[in-house]
Amino acid sequence: MFLVVRRGAITSIARGGELAGAAAVRCVRAFAADERFADDLRAWRERPGKVTLRARGGQWSQLLGEEAHALAGEPDGEAVAALPPRRRSARGPLLERMQAMTSGLDPPPERVDRDPRRVSFLVNPRLEMSSGKTLAQIAHAAVMAVDGGGLEAWVADGCLAQVAAPAQRTFDALCVSDGLAARVVDAGLTEVEPGTVTVLALPPGASIDR
Repeated sequence: MFLVVRRGAITSIARGGELAGAAAVRCVRAFAADERFADDLRAWRERPGKVTLRARGGQWSQLLGEEAHALAGEPDGEAVAALPPRRRSARGPLLERMQAMTSGLDPPPERVDRDPRRVSFLVNPRLEMSSGKTLAQIAHAAVMAVDGGGLEAWVADGCLAQVAAPAQRTFDALCVSDGLAARVVDAGLTEVEPGTVTVLALPPGASIDR
């Protein structure tokens, strides 16, 4: 799955993560029954890789006009587009011209308040992932959380979320919590070692205090 961010439109991991998660969930929901994409989507679920790309202004407009996508945010403002999964070899000239998202974004806060409407995505503070990798991991957590069941009301409410990078001891304690909505363990193909826990998702209303 390709996630695409318009260059310069998003300045923080927190906002980018919220939008990336919502876009990925909407993409899976929107195209699961679409015969053009259903086979690739089913195959992708076995190894659900995600790549975050950065689009220049003209590329962004072309993407929205020509590519099937699910959008989170405002197309002329802060937004992330998620494209139905495809093989890298089938990404086409437009996506091939886009660069991987590596722009420096403001880091997430260490703490967020409990919110009954928002899923909390917690980024492992030990890791030094690129911005694109971080957004992709948060999107993965969002899809996993919805697949786990019990979040239909959250999806209907717009997939509202908040992102934090808590103290390491807090993150490590939550890794073994029974109350997680999702726990992302990376395959280690790019920036982190295999088996690394990158992002946790807590259901709406959960506290990160430990």
